[in-house]
Amino acid sequence: MRKNTKAGRPAFKATAVQRRLVTNAAASGMSHQEISIALGVSRNTLEKYFEKEISTAALRRRMEVMDAMARTALKGNVAAQKAFLAQTPTLAAPPVAPEKPVGKKEQANAAAVGAQAGTEWADLLDDKVTPIRRATQ
Repeated sequence: MRKNTKAGRPAFKATAVQRRLVTNAAASGMSHQEISIALGVSRNTLEKYFEKEISTAALRRRMEVMDAMARTALKGNVAAQKAFLAQTPTLAAPPVAPEKPVGKKEQANAAAVGAQAGTEWADLLDDKVTPIRRATQ
């Protein structure tokens, strides 16, 4: 019997060809499930060993293709011009920082400011009157 050998299947090792195929497939819009079936690996294996190719490399490849299409279109290729203009540009909004959660006291103070508006008490208070505790804004 052999000593010092691991039982079971050997660890998966991605090849350069597989990496290129995953990059191209992800850039063309194939789903993770479709790519994993085409490669003959599980979806978990795909997401573990090809994370870079699925995310950043696919976007970079897509940008390279769009650049090549634009250069070809500017040279006068009508098919490239039509294909380039058929792309619908989507502008990504800048990321928004999450708002700090408001506590119960701050909510109560904010609700107290102007609480008289629309009630019979509205005409009793002057506009210059402010609540004892100011709402934090």
